[in-house]
Amino acid sequence: MMNNNSKLLFSVFFLFLFSNCQLEKNYTKGSFGADIQFLEKYIDDLTILGEGNHLVAVSPKFQGRVFTTTTKGYEGRSIGFFNKELMASEGGLRKMSKLGGESRMWFGPEVNEFSVFFPPYVERSGENMQVSEALDTLFFQTAKINSMMSSSSNQMKIENNYGTVFNLMAERNISYNQKDQIEDKLKIQIPQSVDYVSFSTVTTIKSLDERKWEKGTGLLPIWEIGCMLPSDNQWAIVPTNTAKLDTVTNYFTEQKGRVTIKDGIVFYKVDAKYLNKMGLPRENIKPIMGSYSPEYNLLNIVTYSFENDSLYVSSDWESSKNYEGDVMNIFNGEVTPSLDRNWPFFEFESFSAAKELQKSEELKHRQTVYHFEGSKDDLSLISEKVLGVHLSQLPSYN
Repeated sequence: MMNNNSKLLFSVFFLFLFSNCQLEKNYTKGSFGADIQFLEKYIDDLTILGEGNHLVAVSPKFQGRVFTTTTKGYEGRSIGFFNKELMASEGGLRKMSKLGGESRMWFGPEVNEFSVFFPPYVERSGENMQVSEALDTLFFQTAKINSMMSSSSNQMKIENNYGTVFNLMAERNISYNQKDQIEDKLKIQIPQSVDYVSFSTVTTIKSLDERKWEKGTGLLPIWEIGCMLPSDNQWAIVPTNTAKLDTVTNYFTEQKGRVTIKDGIVFYKVDAKYLNKMGLPRENIKPIMGSYSPEYNLLNIVTYSFENDSLYVSSDWESSKNYEGDVMNIFNGEVTPSLDRNWPFFEFESFSAAKELQKSEELKHRQTVYHFEGSKDDLSLISEKVLGVHLSQLPSYN
C-alpha cells in the first residue's frame, strides 16, 4: 500500500502527464491552453483541477493561488488575469502578491494605524507602502492534491504599522465544483447551452502567538482577491440591502458616474480604463456579487462567507475608524504608463471579519467563483435568479 507521500507524488505525476499531453498543441492567444503553456514555464507545480472542459489552474506552492479558469477546455477563453510580464521578469516569482490570478490570499487592513502594508512606525504615505515579505516570498507546502482539490499551508509572520507581530499558520484549500454542486449552491438549473466552471477557496489562519490578538494593537482579517479580465461594456452587479449612493464607499478618485443604483442593486463599471474602487459596509451586504460582459458572453458570480460581525477593518484612506470598514470591494484598474499604472484588470474582493484570537484559535473565510458563458437570454435566467436582475436592465455607459 502507498503511504501519504507516495499518494501525493502519484497524483502530481498523473496530473503532470495529463497536462503535458494537452500542451503539445498550438493554442491561440487568450486561450486557456496558451495561458497554461506560459504558466508551465514558470510554475513547477501547476495543477489543473476539474473535468471535461471545466478546468481550474492552481498552484498550491504559490500560496494556494488560482491563476485562471475556462468553461470550454484548452481551446476556450482563459477567464482570469495574471501578470505575465512580471512573472517573466528577473525576480518576478518572488513578488507573489503582485502576480494576480483569479484567487489569492492577502491580509488587511490596507491603511489605518494597524495597516499591514507599511513597516512598523513609518509614515503611512504612498512612497512607504509595501507588501509584507511573507506574502511576497513564502512558498506553501502541499498537503493534498488530486483532480478535484488542493491543500497547502505554511507558517507566516506578518507585522503591522503599529509594531504588532502576528505569527500564524495559513492554509489554503481549493476545490472544484461539479455541476450538481453549482446548481445546489445557487438554487438554479444551468441551461444545456451554457458552459460553466466554478471553484471554492477556504482560507484558514491559526494564531501561533502566546498573546491574545487584540483590537487595541491591531487584528488580521483574511482578504480574498480575484483578478478578472475587463471589457468595454462590462458592469459589476452587487445586490444590497437597500443601498443608497452615499452608502457606497468611494476610493482613490471621483467615480464619474461609474456607480448606478437601481432597486437596491449597485452597478459598477469595470473596464480597466479608470483607477477607482467601490465598497459596501456590513449594513448593506448581501454576500454575493457578479459581473456581465456582453463582449465575452460571460456572467461572473462570486459568493463569500459573511457572519455580520461587528469588526471589519477599514482600508479607506479617508476614514479614521479602524473597525468600520467594507466587507466587499470591487477594484477597477487602468493602464497609464505616465503615472506608472499597469493594472489591466478588475478585482472581486471580500473580507472576513477581524477576530481577537487566542493561541491556536482559527479564523476562516470562504469564497466561491462561478463563470457562465452563453447567450444573453440564457445568462439572464441565471442572473435574475441569483443576482435579482435581468441583463437587459444593465445601465448604458459612454
